[in-house]
Amino acid sequence: MEEPKPTLAQLKEQPHYSYSALNTYINTCQLLYYYRYIEKTEAERTPVALPFGSAFHCVLSEQAQAAKTGKLLTADQMAEAFAAYFQANCKDAGNVVFKRDENMDDQIATAKRMFEAVNREWIDYWNIQSVAEPFRVEMPGLSKPVIGELDMVIAETTPFDGDVASDTIVDFKTAARMWSDDRPAKDLQATVFSYAFEKTHHRRPMFRFDVVTKAKTPVVRHLHTSRGEDSHLRLEKMFLTADRGIQAGISCRTSPASPAPTARSQDTAQAGTATQPVRRRGTPPDIARNRKKQPEIQTAPACAGAVFFISASTKRRQ
Repeated sequence: MEEPKPTLAQLKEQPHYSYSALNTYINTCQLLYYYRYIEKTEAERTPVALPFGSAFHCVLSEQAQAAKTGKLLTADQMAEAFAAYFQANCKDAGNVVFKRDENMDDQIATAKRMFEAVNREWIDYWNIQSVAEPFRVEMPGLSKPVIGELDMVIAETTPFDGDVASDTIVDFKTAARMWSDDRPAKDLQATVFSYAFEKTHHRRPMFRFDVVTKAKTPVVRHLHTSRGEDSHLRLEKMFLTADRGIQAGISCRTSPASPAPTARSQDTAQAGTATQPVRRRGTPPDIARNRKKQPEIQTAPACAGAVFFISASTKRRQ
């Protein structure tokens, strides 16, 4: 009898990296990574988009489980479930910041409109293979495994392979505005999750982002992309470089090609992208010292919008 697979909560009990953590380090801000994942400093404020997005994901997981049996939840049922998740998330997060002239009821009403749009565009039923599938994958040279969760895996005939049905990872996204057509091809998450699926299932998947706009008139789009061997090899090198930097101490400068910092991290991103040997307020002492004393040595080319500089004799901060 096959042993039950560990849950994501169980995987989190062991030392690990997550996609979110490494993406923060590589594409957002090294200083933000330090405070969030090493010091584990609590945020003073939480943008409402975070508890909203988490609650929306939970409800779509319930929808996917129902769709496996050929059913769909109604928009009213989903809105009711969303309200419970959302209120619990806001309570756990603490100081949640809403937009001006918005409150919790407004957010729940917006979610209901989004669920109505989702139901109109829902296309997956008995072809759903798994929902909220956790994964754990080892990467060559990495000090810790990478863990995460696939929102949904389906068998789908995609625009890339004609009539042949292939495994497709589906990731649910909420967005203030609709994604551009070329964004899925640049997205690091699709690379990480495709890599993890191939290593654990020994099959190369397709990837589909289901993007729902958070607007008065929500729009849903299914955006396809794929990753090949070259992308996976670049990912291994990128994560290995980041891992070495995390273990040893690193100065990270965002390149001009980098995606803009999110609103949540813009202030810390500006502090973390400084390349002058000047101690900024809030900068960990060892990082400031290494910026001042050690020459910067480029160890990896710009990849996914980051340029890395590793100091030759940096001690890991305990």
